[in-house]
Amino acid sequence: MTIGELLKEYRQKKGLTQKQFADGIVSTSYYSKVEKNEHRITAEDLIAVLEHNDIPMWSFLKRLSLKEDFQHEYIKKINNEVLDAYYHSDRKKIKKIRQEIENAAIHNKEEHLLSIDGWLEGLKTKDEEPNWKVRNALKDKVFNIPNINKEKLNLFCNFMEFYDLETNVMITRNALNKFMNSNDTEIQEVLLAIMDNLLYLSIKENNYDYVGYLISSAENFPVKPQFYFRKLQ
Repeated sequence: MTIGELLKEYRQKKGLTQKQFADGIVSTSYYSKVEKNEHRITAEDLIAVLEHNDIPMWSFLKRLSLKEDFQHEYIKKINNEVLDAYYHSDRKKIKKIRQEIENAAIHNKEEHLLSIDGWLEGLKTKDEEPNWKVRNALKDKVFNIPNINKEKLNLFCNFMEFYDLETNVMITRNALNKFMNSNDTEIQEVLLAIMDNLLYLSIKENNYDYVGYLISSAENFPVKPQFYFRKLQ
């Protein structure tokens, strides 16, 4: 079944016209051709159509083997929602998103679930029992330094508080040695975020041994508008 065919099935079950179903997202004429498989719909527009019609993305994903571009957009959206819920200390929302991911037919599902479990761990207070299985699983994924990549850099950046200071310094040094000369802006942004976190954790533990190293490393980054305020911190 194609995306267009499945959209048509959902629309007809709801008893909606094509105009009602895609209202304000794409034109009716364009959407009509999507259902006929004469036009491709972008991942962004597909997500918008599903949300507009209260169709859970996980149920749509479960019935369709989606292409990589849609899965990428879907995961990107989910990650942003989890991050927003984390900074609002909204455990209920994070658990709801976790359930959605668990029901979805996506690649690397276990890795995404582990990351979400890590955010839930990060919201625990000192009085709550840590889930060492989750924390150790996250550490194991990051500790494979020879194969460290952009995904693992993000993972490490998000969960640095699960490590002791010396381990954080070790991993940060390895990451900087490997990626300092990278031209990938996203990697450079993550590296700066890691150094920001390490500086915060050093101050938190009243340990200033690595401040000079962090400042000198930050000065070696290229001058780019998006880095300006980070380098000033």
